Amino acid sequence: MIARIATTIAAILLAIYGIFAAISPLPFGVPLVVLALIMFAAVNPSARPLVLWMRRRWKWFDYLVRKAADRSPARFNETFQNTDPANHPQKNRQETENRKN
Repeated sequence: MIARIATTIAAILLAIYGIFAAISPLPFGVPLVVLALIMFAAVNPSARPLVLWMRRRWKWFDYLVRKAADRSPARFNETFQNTDPANHPQKNRQETENRKN
């Protein structure tokens, strides 16, 4: 329980710092925000649909998440698998059909 609270607080602080770093001349803020979202989704399962939606919507975000997955601890592997758009083909087909109509 304490680890979950600590990870949530760390994710929020990292996201805030990442937002401020994103507007600086060096664009290091975006990877920090991505990391914060993955950390938050790891401890809060209700945030996983948001990360899944973001990975489907923005290919650059999915690319950053995949790069982070290669270097992350094993604890976050479940989060990466649950938010992988390739693991949800049924929903992808439904979205494609809805766009055609």
